[in-house]
Amino acid sequence: FWQGLEQLKVNSLFAVIGGSLGGAIGWEMAVLEPNKIKNLIPIATDYKATDWMIANVLLQDKILNNSQNPIEDARIHAMLLYRTPQSLNERFQTQVKNQNYQVENWLTHHGEKLKNRFTLSAYKLMNHLLKTNDITRNRNSFLILANEIQSNIHLVAVNSDLFFTPDENIKTYNELKKIKKNVFYHEINSIHGHDAFLIEFNQLTTILNPIFNIVKQKNYVNN
Repeated sequence: FWQGLEQLKVNSLFAVIGGSLGGAIGWEMAVLEPNKIKNLIPIATDYKATDWMIANVLLQDKILNNSQNPIEDARIHAMLLYRTPQSLNERFQTQVKNQNYQVENWLTHHGEKLKNRFTLSAYKLMNHLLKTNDITRNRNSFLILANEIQSNIHLVAVNSDLFFTPDENIKTYNELKKIKKNVFYHEINSIHGHDAFLIEFNQLTTILNPIFNIVKQKNYVNN
């Protein structure tokens, strides 16, 4: 990303914002160029892969390498990490359609949909990045690296996230507060789990608006 920005002659960024794996990439960008990002906004993510993440990637890899329908089946498993029991129970309520539970139809649809727009190699690469995500790998400790990052750091977690769990974000926030004043913790409250950052648009807007200093313009159009 930095090489591309260099080609475009972009020397600094007001914000780097990313959700899930994109937020992990944002952390990596901040470590590579600690003076070029004004606001680092990682959403529903972490600067490292936890044991929980590594364990789930192992299962994903086994599905991708052994299933007759690898992309579909891996996606079905992943959707159960992206949502929560409460989210699925509230939405489907054990309803049946065409002799299948609606939740089964929904999961099958997501599996087939991903197969049509994702290659197996791309899926495996994504899992590899999730497993190896760690800005401290072959580098200094987290706090030493974070101390070099000049950005305002806005951690955005989801209270029900089963993928990048909020407790890890809270630990990161508490560690960062030891060395930085310009670090902030925000939390999206939702039953929808990891995908809430894609669903709870109003909450995310409320978090981001002050960062981007967005002021509503007066409406001068007469009704």
